[in-house]
Amino acid sequence: MPSPIIHIGVHKTASSWFQASVYPRVTSHRYLADRRRVRALLQGGTAFEFDAAAARAALGFDDPGPPPLICEEDLSGTLHIGLASGYVAKATAERLFAVAPEAEIVIFVRAQPSAALSWYVQYLRQGGTGSALRYLFPDTHRHVGWSRPFLAPKFDFSQIDYRGLIQTYDSLFGREHVHVYPYELLARDRAGLLARMQTDLGLEISGDPFSDPHVNESYARALLPIARFANHFTTREVPGKHALMHLPYWFAARKFLLAQANRLPLGPRPSVDGLLGRQAQHWIAQHFWQSNRWLAERTDEDLGKLGYPVDPPTTAVQPPAAPAWRRWMRN
Repeated sequence: MPSPIIHIGVHKTASSWFQASVYPRVTSHRYLADRRRVRALLQGGTAFEFDAAAARAALGFDDPGPPPLICEEDLSGTLHIGLASGYVAKATAERLFAVAPEAEIVIFVRAQPSAALSWYVQYLRQGGTGSALRYLFPDTHRHVGWSRPFLAPKFDFSQIDYRGLIQTYDSLFGREHVHVYPYELLARDRAGLLARMQTDLGLEISGDPFSDPHVNESYARALLPIARFANHFTTREVPGKHALMHLPYWFAARKFLLAQANRLPLGPRPSVDGLLGRQAQHWIAQHFWQSNRWLAERTDEDLGKLGYPVDPPTTAVQPPAAPAWRRWMRN
């Protein structure tokens, strides 16, 4: 009998594809597809009240038959809330160990420049109105309350620094039970990496998970300014946005209209060079090269060839900032 599997993401590493196309076809495990219920049982309640035995029973870890399989990217932290996300991720890891210490953990990682770009596009998909640099570097673009790090929810690059997350799961479940896969290998060869996961995790899959259409595909580059403009007419959903007015039902309507427009031949998808710029990329390399060298050893992969910054820039780089007059306004 294989062990239970808990796939925690992280965000923007094809979790939606696994949830829609792969795990429903698994026959060796019982996929728990009700993600809202999974989140409620594993992350609900207060920080000081959690009944691990009740959660284990409700999720059926001791039921006869195939063991459970959970895939929920919010278990690795929450989008757009910055430093607080790490606290959520660590507390969730401890809850998961209390519920199912025998589980195999699946973590996907993604090169930080590409991950930052994808998180920004997701921010627009969820109603964001800021530019890419305003979203990624809020401290240099708007007043966010520096002396109170949790006062204003915002993106923080710690959310895509995977070392602490992986080390936490290694210490709880044991390194041999924590499987870390680069998203880029999946993007290049889905069949090959899925076969590797089947061997590592004891997965058995019936049917063809590659026959389904793309899930949660990125917006075209030309669609991004249209999305930003449309998002000014709803107060939903992300924190730290601007809204000119709130039109009832517009959030769902603009989501549908943008999805339909994204099917048109609008040109290429956004690129790291085109959207982030050279300074932001150099700052990201400066920030992550050391932890990425650790990650390369942990995954036994040549992450430099996969787009992960593994070398420092030749000179120190400051984070991108708004013009002086806008920094003075902090608006």
